Amino acid sequence: MSGKRVFTIALRVVRQVMRDRRTVALIVIGPLLVLTLGAILFRAKPAKIPLGFVNEDQGINSQISGSINLGQRIVDELAANDTLVIIKLQANAIEGKLRDGTVQAVIVFPQDFTSDFVKSKQVVLNLQLEGSNPERSLLITAQVNQAAMRALANLGGTGVRAGTTAVGSALQPVTVQATYLYGGPEFDTMDYIAPVYIALLAMFFVFLLACVAFLRERSQGTLERLMATPVNRVEIVLGYMIGLGIFAIVQVAVILFFTVWVLTIHYHGSLALLFLIIALLAIVGVNLGILASAFARTEFQVLQFIPILILPQIFLSGTFWAVSDMPAYLQPLAYAMPLYYANSALRDVMLKGWGLIDIWPNLAVLVAFTGVFIVLSTAMMHREVT
Repeated sequence: MSGKRVFTIALRVVRQVMRDRRTVALIVIGPLLVLTLGAILFRAKPAKIPLGFVNEDQGINSQISGSINLGQRIVDELAANDTLVIIKLQANAIEGKLRDGTVQAVIVFPQDFTSDFVKSKQVVLNLQLEGSNPERSLLITAQVNQAAMRALANLGGTGVRAGTTAVGSALQPVTVQATYLYGGPEFDTMDYIAPVYIALLAMFFVFLLACVAFLRERSQGTLERLMATPVNRVEIVLGYMIGLGIFAIVQVAVILFFTVWVLTIHYHGSLALLFLIIALLAIVGVNLGILASAFARTEFQVLQFIPILILPQIFLSGTFWAVSDMPAYLQPLAYAMPLYYANSALRDVMLKGWGLIDIWPNLAVLVAFTGVFIVLSTAMMHREVT
């Protein structure tokens, strides 16, 4: 083996890459962009979880300390929690506030809440959860339970004491009875993550397929020969979109089938509607790939577009971080991401059981993205050919 020959080959590779200024720039800018977004999001303080309460508790009068309202004491403990923001509600507004996302849960204290506690020495809490995010539901339930325990601990000087019920070796004076508007106790973290995984995979792989395939057509001269025929630029873009879209639809069917029947993901709503959402996102990915290929000259440059076009969508579209938890200056960027609207629609169908009439605005935005990418791809093709 000759070290000189190895060095010569290495030097040739370095010179070849350095001549491609776009690749060099993407090598530097791509990682910096991803690192910056990651640092901002990981260091961002999560938004407080809105928890509603309805306190109809009439309380009791204690001979030692006067009036005692256990419901209000629990509310005060919850208000002191840094994780929650407490919102007072009327009983007839509970379901509406849960449905529109104003609150993530509601705790209800009936009129005889304190008096029942005095009789039974047990606290039974009625907690109504929105339920579409299993992790958040567990966190809220735990925080409510801890607040009730602290409120009971502070009753020491009032002459009112909590009883204990033995459960194995544990003592549980507090019971949280949770009901769910969406989802249920059987839903786990994977059920919540599955919709965004489906969307991400559907978009990512068809983006690569379309980008590389269209780039190859250009590099082999097929595009120039097509432009010499009576076919116009819009017809070329639409033709490639339909052709590549067929493979995208097949991939969507495979992903959806595997997720639902092999991974046994819990879901509500219509499978046909799920397929429609993912298919629309896949078509968006195809058109984004066709558009990106206009800026690439080699397959290597196609890969360099991933940290520029795909990774920011993963970070900013609510895939792993809720948009409400992001810094305020990043939140508007989420609404410029096609993946955000697909994530929202898929979660609304799979976790909430919503229908077409509920999610059509998200689908309309995906269609609009498709139209915009088609127009831009046509314009870029005109620039290249002329």
